[in-house]
Amino acid sequence: MLIIPVHYKKFFILFFAVCLFQGVQYAGDLSPHSKLNEGIQSVYNFEFGKAETIFSSLLKKNPNDLFANHFSATISFWKYLGSNKKKYFEEFLHQSDVTIAKAELNLSGNPKNKETLYILGAAYGYRAIAYGKAEKFLDMIWASKKSNSYLEDVLEIDQNYYDAYLGIGLIKFALSQVPSGFKWALSMIGFDGDSEKGLSYLKISAEKGNYSKVEAEYYLSQLYAEFYFDYDKAKTHLTNLNQHFPDNLLFKYSFAVIEVKGRNLTSAENILLPLVKEKNSEFEQLLALSKFLLADVYFYKNNFEKAKDFYTRFLSETKEKNYSGIANYRLAICNEFENEGEPSTAYYKAAQNGNELLDDDYYAKKKSEIYLKRNISEVEKSLIFSTNLLEQKKYDIAIDSLTILQNDNHLQNSHAQVFLLLSEAYYYRNNFDSSLAFAQKAIGEKSKNETWIKPFGYYFASASSLKKNDKEKAKYYFEKADDFSDFFYENKLKSMLKNIERLVNN
Repeated sequence: MLIIPVHYKKFFILFFAVCLFQGVQYAGDLSPHSKLNEGIQSVYNFEFGKAETIFSSLLKKNPNDLFANHFSATISFWKYLGSNKKKYFEEFLHQSDVTIAKAELNLSGNPKNKETLYILGAAYGYRAIAYGKAEKFLDMIWASKKSNSYLEDVLEIDQNYYDAYLGIGLIKFALSQVPSGFKWALSMIGFDGDSEKGLSYLKISAEKGNYSKVEAEYYLSQLYAEFYFDYDKAKTHLTNLNQHFPDNLLFKYSFAVIEVKGRNLTSAENILLPLVKEKNSEFEQLLALSKFLLADVYFYKNNFEKAKDFYTRFLSETKEKNYSGIANYRLAICNEFENEGEPSTAYYKAAQNGNELLDDDYYAKKKSEIYLKRNISEVEKSLIFSTNLLEQKKYDIAIDSLTILQNDNHLQNSHAQVFLLLSEAYYYRNNFDSSLAFAQKAIGEKSKNETWIKPFGYYFASASSLKKNDKEKAKYYFEKADDFSDFFYENKLKSMLKNIERLVNN
């Protein structure tokens, strides 16, 4: 149900920014017309007023109804995640305290009651997510441990309590991403990771769970997108969720995110345009992020005027540091392309203040430091433009542009980046011989400032070799890439390499 913050910086993005609620199996009436079920469905569809009315009526009849207590508390939890307002955080913790106290009292009289154990696991899981969002990481770790312990107790009593597999599966998957140097510390407090087992547990919940089915589908969509780069499977799950819960803003936003990752920019734009017009104070931060994502869409389309507008709107509305660095950096780049005479210095300076735990904001900080010392070159602008052509899936046009650019007399130290972009373009054109050749060229070039080029070059060399059914070379290049550290988008590459490793060893 919740995950420990690992895999370097990436964990916070995936599991705190897009985490979903954990459902529970109810011991009472599970019919489609039951009041509890109706309340839960209202929560899923973000109809919080309706859900509050239903849970309140249940609690008037039975104040000790653990399930009504628990789900009532999750409303404040979601308001906190959606708005980042402290009052909702405190409200949720108070309501969660009440649920836990009642559950512990029940457990003292019946320590093997699986429904009560599950409620405790669910309650602590939500608390861990909320603590993570609030950057109270020690509280988060211990809440995670308690959640995991209660859920394992449930499965010891009943292995067919399918909803419990979701929380344990998420923890196992997340911990499988921990760098080896930290595994000993987690094992000392009773945590172990296993990505395949974690994924299989999620599938069990998605296929056989009662109220965990929705959450399991959502998490599977995120894992397929972030760790397996299988956007088709991710979209299958999110399509189903959006059909069943059309008013769930998170599901809409998440679908748009995956469309951007899959380079389906027009589809993402069509999803986001209505979303950015939404007015919902309980989801201010999610709606602000929607503006950031739409800005990215226009940036990748090389529509810098529209991108600048939406980055500005995002920065005026966001309540967090997350992505403020990259938004300001890309504002500066938009300004450079528009060439209106306005200096970009203020944007580059503001780009220093993002959340360095995020790859994008760290990149923005370091690149901005360079452009505060000197002007961006025309070659660098051409590279940005060509990179955006790749994001548009205009691979042939990108190849033509980059082929011309590699002969530019002003290219100087940018040959390696041109070769890497050509390798990527040819890879997605299914020309794996050319992709491998340009990856090798990128690796062979000296690139003093852009240290990320070599590890990504080795990645495309490995991926191209794998496509050519040469697993020996794929493994060689994979191991070379895996040796690198401390470079731009390291977290992203590490996930890409894990996917390569699975394929190489398959």
